[in-house]
Amino acid sequence: MGNKQTGGRHVMIAVYRKIRGFINRPWFYNKKFLVTLSVICSVLMWATLAINISPVETKTVSAVPITINVDTIKENFGLDFVEIISPESLRKLELDVKVSGRKYLLSQLTANDFSAVASANKSISKPGSYDFTLLVTCKNPLLDVKIEQNSQQIYVRFDRFVEKEFTVSNVKAVGATIPPDSNLTMGTPYTNVSTVSIYGPETEVNLIDSVIVTAEINKELTDGETFDGSIVFLNKNGDPLNLNHITVTTDVTEMVSVTIPIRTTKEFKVDVSFKNAPSNFDASKLPILISPSTLTISGSPDAINNLKETYTAGAIDISKLRKGTNSYNFALSLSTGLEISEKIDKIKVDIDLSKYKVESIDVNSNHSKFDIINYTGTRKVSFKTKSIDNIRIIGPAYVVEKLTDSDIIIEADMKGMETVTGKCTVNALVSVKNRSNCWAIGSYQVDVNIG
Repeated sequence: MGNKQTGGRHVMIAVYRKIRGFINRPWFYNKKFLVTLSVICSVLMWATLAINISPVETKTVSAVPITINVDTIKENFGLDFVEIISPESLRKLELDVKVSGRKYLLSQLTANDFSAVASANKSISKPGSYDFTLLVTCKNPLLDVKIEQNSQQIYVRFDRFVEKEFTVSNVKAVGATIPPDSNLTMGTPYTNVSTVSIYGPETEVNLIDSVIVTAEINKELTDGETFDGSIVFLNKNGDPLNLNHITVTTDVTEMVSVTIPIRTTKEFKVDVSFKNAPSNFDASKLPILISPSTLTISGSPDAINNLKETYTAGAIDISKLRKGTNSYNFALSLSTGLEISEKIDKIKVDIDLSKYKVESIDVNSNHSKFDIINYTGTRKVSFKTKSIDNIRIIGPAYVVEKLTDSDIIIEADMKGMETVTGKCTVNALVSVKNRSNCWAIGSYQVDVNIG
């Protein structure tokens, strides 16, 4: 017994001497070393206290993702998860988890430390809402925390997802107006979407009876405008449907637009033009009947304002008019966006020359005037032709009966001949001096020399 006590005393004396030797070393009393040692001891003491005597607290971990077990349901019955029906707080597929534990453990927790998995309580084989159990667990076994509510009952909706295409049946412009007492009319709104393809739960798709496009305008319009539109689904009663799980797959879903055409109307006089007419020709003296004589044209304000005051139905070659009634029909031709208010598809033109007379006259340069027109070249132009026989002049009888060759003017039309030299043949325009209601029937040519 005495030997054991003696042995223990020797051990204690040896330990004491080592500690004393450690403490008596000069670097032990260095200030930096003592500060570092104090910090280390404080941390060890805090950790010991936190682990052993830290109080139990509670914490709510937000946005823990919820997983719905659907693989076998989809594989066996073609059903897809639609939404959580209740509780409504879980419809975003996120859960707030309330846990309790030591404070130092709670400070480390994140949503990734938890698993929230919902499993069906019975077999699912057709569309509908079903009872599921949502089980919440901590995925980290080293975290000694307690989940306050680790399971609850939820109701989950399943359905088959289908795709279907609808034709846009109507376009609505809400609140679009035009100024009162204006000459404007509002045309039928139209959209850039003709069909709409959708994808979603079959139960919701079957509720859709028709599809329309609407735009909130709520302003006064003085010209056509285009606005952002939206696709609206209607039931069989024509009421809008609020379908949260329908996806529009049409390519232009981000660019649906509604255009509202604004139109104005204006009355225009109808007329015709004449070609191959002499320079002194006056069409107003012709006995001409145009039916209709006026047109009411509608279109956008800009388009209407850009039109000339007279609508020209077409051109008539005056050299081909004959004694008697000359009738022409001209199809209506308007720019895109312009319309005729009346139900008219052609313009009828009658030129009654039954009271006119035709006289044949021989002309020569000694008595008739031979002239050069429309020449912009620098070379000298001279006539090779000195006479033209049998020029047929038509006009009122009291005029043409008194005509002589000295009343006739022959004009060589040199348009486009600036680079030509030598002898050439050109068209000749025939007119009657001081008479705007007479002209030549047929075509005539003369020879000239250039250079």
